[in-house]
Amino acid sequence: MTTDLPRGQALRRLLAPLPAAAFAVLVGLSCATPAHAAAADEEAEPQLTVVASTRGVVHSGASLMATITIDNPGTEVLDGANTVLQLGTQPLADRTALRSWLAGTDPDLPLTSVGVGAAADVAPGQSDSVGITIPADNDALQGLGPGVYPLRAQYGEISAQTVVVFSDAPEPVALVMPITAPATASGLLSADQLAALTAPEGILTAQLDAASATSAILAVDPAIPAAIRVLGEDAPLSAVEWLDDLMLLSNDRFALQFGDADVAAQVQAGLPALLQPLSLEGYAAAPEPTPTPSPSPTESPAAVDDDASALDLAALLEIGEATPSLYWPAPGQASTAVFDALGASDPEAVVLTPSDATTEGAAGKTVPGSAATAGGAAALVYDDGASDALGAVVTAATEQERAAATATATAELWFAGRDAGTAPVMVALDRGLTTAPFPGDPEAVDVPPADLEARLSAAVDVIGLSSVIDPLHLDELMAAAPATITPVESAPDAERVAFAQSIPAGEEHVATIATALENPAVLTGIVRAEALQALGAGWAAQPAAWAEVAAGFAERTGKRGTAVGIQEPAPVNLLAANTDLPVWVRNDLPWPVTVTLRAKTSDPRLDIADTTQVIAQPRSSTAVQVPVEARVGSGNVDIELTLIGPGGEIIGPVQTVEVNVRAEWETIGVVILGALIVGLIGTGIVRTVLRRRKPAASGDESATERGLDAPEAADSGGSGSPDAPTEGDTHG
Repeated sequence: MTTDLPRGQALRRLLAPLPAAAFAVLVGLSCATPAHAAAADEEAEPQLTVVASTRGVVHSGASLMATITIDNPGTEVLDGANTVLQLGTQPLADRTALRSWLAGTDPDLPLTSVGVGAAADVAPGQSDSVGITIPADNDALQGLGPGVYPLRAQYGEISAQTVVVFSDAPEPVALVMPITAPATASGLLSADQLAALTAPEGILTAQLDAASATSAILAVDPAIPAAIRVLGEDAPLSAVEWLDDLMLLSNDRFALQFGDADVAAQVQAGLPALLQPLSLEGYAAAPEPTPTPSPSPTESPAAVDDDASALDLAALLEIGEATPSLYWPAPGQASTAVFDALGASDPEAVVLTPSDATTEGAAGKTVPGSAATAGGAAALVYDDGASDALGAVVTAATEQERAAATATATAELWFAGRDAGTAPVMVALDRGLTTAPFPGDPEAVDVPPADLEARLSAAVDVIGLSSVIDPLHLDELMAAAPATITPVESAPDAERVAFAQSIPAGEEHVATIATALENPAVLTGIVRAEALQALGAGWAAQPAAWAEVAAGFAERTGKRGTAVGIQEPAPVNLLAANTDLPVWVRNDLPWPVTVTLRAKTSDPRLDIADTTQVIAQPRSSTAVQVPVEARVGSGNVDIELTLIGPGGEIIGPVQTVEVNVRAEWETIGVVILGALIVGLIGTGIVRTVLRRRKPAASGDESATERGLDAPEAADSGGSGSPDAPTEGDTHG
C-alpha cells in the first residue's frame, strides 16, 4: 500500500443534496447495479461488481483483465451460471456520457462479447469472484484508440457497468489533500484529543501515512502543530512523533487559516482584515473552562516550557517549508468580492475554488488548474467532477466497490485532462473525507473507520500510481499559463456571516477586561482561537452542531466580557463619623486581576478615599474596605463605585451604593452617656453623704431620751465626767 493521498473538497458534493446524487452516480454506478430493484417485502437480490485491469487502465498491446464479484445477500443458494463480459466498440464521448452509462440510463451503446467465465454456486451471505482475461490479440481490442470505453458484466439477469481507459500518454494532474482535525469548538486540541487523533488508527495518522512519499500537496491547519507544541513535555508521545513526521515530509504544502477558518465568511462579513491568532499563552498559563457546546472534547491547556521562546506564536504555528498566500474558502463561496478583497489585502493571494463555482465550469465543463479572474486575481481551480469521483474512492464500503470507484475516477481524470489540452488539471479531497466518519455511513458514529488510511491511500494512488496520470507539484501547477475564469456569484451563508460580524464586538469587551490581567494576551488569545475554530470550514457539513457552537461561543465571550466587576452593593447606614465601607470585587477569571477601585461622591457630608488598589484572586470575590468620614449633617448620600484598569479603562459596570448618614448620633450618644455617668456619680456621692449623716443624727436622739444632754448637764451641775473636780475640792 502506498502512503499517498490528495485532500481537497470532495466532501462538499457528498454533503449537499445534489452532490449526494452525484455520489450515487459515481459510486453506485461504478459498483454493482441490479437489473431489478427488490421490493421491500422481497428477498434481497444478488449484487454484481466488475473491475477492469489495474485501476481501469489498459495500454495498447496489453491484455484486458476483469474481475466480476457476485454477492448473495439472500437466504437461498444462488445457482452458478456463466458470466459474460461485454466491451463497447466505441469510446464514450464525454463525461456526461460517462455518467449516463454508469447510471444505467444509456443501455443501448454498441457492445460486443469479449469473454465468458463460469461462476460456481454462491451460498447465502457469501460471495464469489470470476476472472476473465481478454488477450491482447483479441479482435475486439484491435484498433481501439485512446478513450474511455464502456464495459458490462452480465450474470443471468443481473448486470453491472464500469469503464476501461485506453491511453497512450499521461495527463498532468495535481492533487491537494487537507491535513485537518475534526471540527471543534475549543481553541486548541487537548492532550487527550491529540492522543486519539495520532494513535496508530487515528485520523491524523491516516492522513499523514496516506500522503507520505507522494506528490500530494498538503493543506495544513497550523492549529494542529501549535496544539502539540504548546503542550511541551505534556504532549502525547504519538503526537510529538506525528509532528516530527510532518516536518520531515517532502510534500509541497501551504497553511490554511488557523482552525481552517473560512476566509469567505470573514470577507463577506466586512471585516477589515482576516482574523489571525493573537496568542496561545492562555493555553499554557491556566486551565481555561472547557466550552460545552461541542460534539467533540475540548481544550484543557497545560503547562509548557517556561522559556518565552517556546510560546513564540510564529514558532508554534510552523508547518515546515510552505508556499505563502494560498487561501481556500469554503467550497462555492469564492465570489468576485472574495477574490478582490483577498487580493487587496495580499497582492500575492491565490484562491482555491471548485470548477463549478466558475461560469466556465458551471455546466460540468473542464477548467484548467491554473487560472485568473478578469481582474487579474490568481486562482487554483480544482475539477469538481473528478474531485467527487476521487472522494467516492474514499467512501466506498468494500474493496470491490473501491476498485470500481477507482476506475470511475480514472475515467473522470482522463476526460478532464483531454479537455484541458496541455494545461494541468487540479483535484482536491474535501476536508470531511479526510476527517471521517463519512456522511451516509450507517456504521459511522463517533469514530473513523479502522481502514481510513487504506481508503485515503487508494484515492491518492489514483493520482500517484495510475499510468494515465502525471502527478504535478505545486510550483509546476502555479507556473502554468492561467486560464481566464469568472466566479459565480453565490449567496453568502447568512448565519456564518452574522457570526463573523459579531466577533469584533465581543472581543472588544473581553479586551477591556483583559487589561486587568498581568498578561492580557492569555485571555484575548483564547477568545480569538475559539472564534477561528468556530469559523472552521469543517462545520459547513454540520449546520445543527455549528449553531450550538456559535451560540456557545457567544455565551462564553459574553461572560468573559463581564468576568470582573463590583458586586451590587446593599444600602449602608453610617452611624459613626469614621468607618470603612465594605465593597466586594468579583473575578470569574482563572487568573488574578489588578484594578483600582474609585469611589466618588458629590455630597460634602462625606469624605471618602478616592482610589484603592485591589488585587482580586481567581474565581473569587475580594472584600475591599474603603475609609469613609462623615461631616456635620445627616441624610442619604450616593457613592459611585468604579473599577479602573491599569490603562484607565472602566472595568465592568459602575455601581452606586446608598449611604444613610447619621453621624451626629454619635455625639449625641456621647453627651447622653456622659450625662448619665455624671448623674450616676453625683447620685452616688449624695447617697454616700446621706448615709454618713444618718448614724450621727441617730446618736443625738438617743442621748436626749436618756437625759444625758451634755450642755444641759453641765449647766445644772450634774455629774459629768468622772474626772471633773468637786466643790469640796476647790476649797480644800
